[in-house]
Amino acid sequence: MEITVKYSSYNKRRYSKPWIGKVVEWPANGYPKLEFGAYYGDDMGGEVAITANEGDLIRHGQKDFRGNHTTKDFYIVNPDGTLNNIDMAEARKYWVSKHQ
Repeated sequence: MEITVKYSSYNKRRYSKPWIGKVVEWPANGYPKLEFGAYYGDDMGGEVAITANEGDLIRHGQKDFRGNHTTKDFYIVNPDGTLNNIDMAEARKYWVSKHQ
């Protein structure tokens, strides 16, 4: 299924383009490796999109070049395509339980 998340307008000098990725690997001694989707839009707004399945671990966000408001949240894909927000510790536990 295609997962999409809308983003409103942003200041392109301060923020990066929004991004989305599906976790495809998460080594015990590192950070999750992502397969990235795409952003369809411009600094006036748009949406990120990626193909994912129920139970996949998704991460999406946007970098703040000043460092104050960067977002990079984790989500689990629900059967109906909605996203369930979880923190990084829960995401790691979920990943390990799913891939043992």
